[in-house]
Amino acid sequence: INLTGDTHPIHLHLDPFQIVTRRPIRYEIPDGGIRERELAATVTLERGPDDELDHRIDDNERGLKDTIRVNPNEIVEIAVRFTTYSGRYMYHCHILEHEDRDMMRPFVTMPAALMPFMA
Repeated sequence: INLTGDTHPIHLHLDPFQIVTRRPIRYEIPDGGIRERELAATVTLERGPDDELDHRIDDNERGLKDTIRVNPNEIVEIAVRFTTYSGRYMYHCHILEHEDRDMMRPFVTMPAALMPFMA
């Protein structure tokens, strides 16, 4: 999800993925909604009044990828099969200045057999 005015090339480590959907969003950030390490926003799945971007999946984006662009005011859903290993993965923006300023996030995968224990 991109709540900025920049396009971000987002890279997912270790396993390739496919784009499922690319959709426009509108969002509102309340007063005091941006802090040092937190952001509160209300996101709606609809095109904003000033959004002139085409949010369709391009032909060159079909198939397996390891990096995808996320345009301003957009949410992109991906499907990935984690086969390399279970554990900590990472995704980040490939713009070095963004990556250096914490536009990098971890997430954890686990075998399906362990999922009932996490609920």
